[in-house]
Amino acid sequence: MSKLDPPGRGRFFLDASWPDQLPTREIALFRARVSGLLEELVDPSRESEFSFRAGFSRDGLPPSDGGADDGPAGSSDDDTRQRPPTFTAVEPLYTFDRLILPSPVLDRILDLVALIELQPLVFETWNLRQIEPRPSAAINFRGPPGTGKTMAAHAVSHRLGRKILFSRLSDLESKFHGDGPKNLVQLFRSAQEQDAVLLLDEAESLLSRRFASPEQAAESAINSMRTELFMALDAFTGIAIFASNLPGSYDTAVDSRLYHVDFSLPDYEARKDIWRVHLPAELPLGIDVSIDELASVEGISGRDIKHAIISAALSAARAGSTSISQVRLMAAVAVQVNLAKEDRASVASTNIPGNDDVPVNQAPLAMVDRHLFRPAPS
Repeated sequence: MSKLDPPGRGRFFLDASWPDQLPTREIALFRARVSGLLEELVDPSRESEFSFRAGFSRDGLPPSDGGADDGPAGSSDDDTRQRPPTFTAVEPLYTFDRLILPSPVLDRILDLVALIELQPLVFETWNLRQIEPRPSAAINFRGPPGTGKTMAAHAVSHRLGRKILFSRLSDLESKFHGDGPKNLVQLFRSAQEQDAVLLLDEAESLLSRRFASPEQAAESAINSMRTELFMALDAFTGIAIFASNLPGSYDTAVDSRLYHVDFSLPDYEARKDIWRVHLPAELPLGIDVSIDELASVEGISGRDIKHAIISAALSAARAGSTSISQVRLMAAVAVQVNLAKEDRASVASTNIPGNDDVPVNQAPLAMVDRHLFRPAPS
């Protein structure tokens, strides 16, 4: 065991078994680099103790040697790998009664819900299962943040009388090569077993094109996840909803499997309805509050309106006011407008992995949107 000892501070250690053929000078240089990186990462005078493992093996897996770094007694990395993540469905939080969307978008969603509601008639009684053995609905909700995608997924679940199973890409990723695709399979299996609507948020990385020539392990892992997604969708007989803030270039293999629904920022009439729904009767509004004036503020989403109301209410309560004035609401709205502009500018400049680092605001949307608002099933 080699000790890396910054003078007068805590003690770093490097526990390593070096191959005999490595030159001593190269080992010394490597130890110095590791010491420098650890110095940048932590403050030894304040940080809690920690350790990590790194090395090389033919299969890319750390050896199970029962050492101190293997975790609690009786456990190992291999044991951890045998425990896939648990995905549990929950009751939906929203209904269509509270979902405010343009009529064409709402009708489109209801048409897609009918794919599931009418399955017994269409695929059993009318025997269309003969040509489609595994009927399912894979839907892509895409649009700016806060425009109702998650809320719509909950409303779909409520309409179907099912629970909703929520997951993000980060829930599926793993430090072990090859476990990500397995976790994805487990996610779809869990949704099937629980008869739940599957909602996969932040799905842009899974939906975009695969790397043509992956050069890094992370790129290979993403490609494997995307390939597994295609197979999972083909075998799935429920309803899967993807939510994405980035309308980038989707992989043609997944694009042809999805029904796309575009969400947009609400117009004036929709903003008025959203303000009305989000102002409970118990909320002490001032006599000067005008929903028409509040709704005249453009460039905000339903989530922005919700946050503005909560912010104004907290501000009034903290100030000891007995009512919430129009001035306070408008001030809160102004803050949300500025925050929304920053968020959308950040989203617009984001690059999609696997798409040659093309910013999504420059992506050829028309090329990948062939199935946008495809004719509703008759």
